[in-house]
Amino acid sequence: MNVLVAYASVHGSTAEVGEFIGKTLTERGLKVTTASVDAVRIISPYDVVILGTAIQMGTWLPEMTDFITRFQDMLATKTVYLWVSCIRVLEPHGYQHVMEYYMANDLLERLKVQDTAVFAGKLDLQQVDWNERWTLAARYDGATWPSSFDGDFRDWDTIRAWCDKIAEAISAVK
Repeated sequence: MNVLVAYASVHGSTAEVGEFIGKTLTERGLKVTTASVDAVRIISPYDVVILGTAIQMGTWLPEMTDFITRFQDMLATKTVYLWVSCIRVLEPHGYQHVMEYYMANDLLERLKVQDTAVFAGKLDLQQVDWNERWTLAARYDGATWPSSFDGDFRDWDTIRAWCDKIAEAISAVK
């Protein structure tokens, strides 16, 4: 099976997750191409498409939305998985908030997305301009200033477990 891992990233954290997913699935014996959604021109050669986007200002990145719009009809014929990277999952009830407000459930149903995942990201406040910091402050629960979330919160074991789950599902279909 040919697998495409396509991601949209702002500061590189989601890109690193995408590369990790691609590498992990390759180690499981799958033929994988990993790329930014901006670099993907066709998806017809792929049986499985795994999409990932960072969440910024409470929504998917425009690049991911454009990618899905461009390939929507063909994606509906593929096996699709989706993950989002969002620092908000670190808040109390953050996971539930992300699942309820950031997952575009109607679109996921139309695309017949097999599984979704939410991963905490990496926030390097040295790379974030002041406008983005204010947006972060407004989006959080108000109890904690975003500087408390400055760091790398990606759980590579959790991401690897999700990859294993996907690899097992794909292998069962072969």
